[in-house]
Amino acid sequence: MQVETFIIGNREFTAGKMNAFDAGRLLLKLKSVVAPGLALMGQGGEVHNSSILELFSGLDEKTHEDILFPILSVSATYSVENKRKIASPADMNFCFTVDNLLDFYLLVWEVLKLNFAPFIEQLASHFGSHTAEVAKV
Repeated sequence: MQVETFIIGNREFTAGKMNAFDAGRLLLKLKSVVAPGLALMGQGGEVHNSSILELFSGLDEKTHEDILFPILSVSATYSVENKRKIASPADMNFCFTVDNLLDFYLLVWEVLKLNFAPFIEQLASHFGSHTAEVAKV
């Protein structure tokens, strides 16, 4: 598993790339909730805070339980400072407070980019080239 390190706030976290099956399975669950935000990752260029807010606009408690925590779990998301994996509400409460809650969502954003940005970029590139070919005809 390829592991990346993220510095969010002043804390260090790690997460890994998922295997293909888990990524595909979780992408199917994720797509309807965050499709607008994921599309922004494949457009190239800088992702701004408004993009992050758009990504999370469809979240609810069920999304946390059914999608976000499984993604964090499969990615082996880990708080170096707390020496704890982040894969459940209890882990979230242990590693984050209301004062740094945004850090949790920034971490989720980084894990999503790590695992799904290449897919979204390839998809956009593939269908972008086919759209251009159709337009020529």
